[in-house]
Amino acid sequence: MPNVDVFEENIAGRIHPSLSAREMAEHFVTAALEAEYGKAFTMSPGFAKMVSTLAEMIVTNPDLRRQALSVASALIKKNRGNQRNRT
Repeated sequence: MPNVDVFEENIAGRIHPSLSAREMAEHFVTAALEAEYGKAFTMSPGFAKMVSTLAEMIVTNPDLRRQALSVASALIKKNRGNQRNRT
């Protein structure tokens, strides 16, 4: 499975409208690292610090923040559509 598909699968259930920009960024970073390096990588010493640092960079950089929030918005809309189709 390509990394993009793994990323989407990892992030699908984690993103919802009530999250702060920082929390969304943390979920994006975690999902991206899991997709690239595997779930075991999240058990590495210092993983939480790395996620925190990268998420902080995303939310404090206007361009990265805008891109992350745009992707989050698209995923939330997609999830809403999938939920409607299930009912």
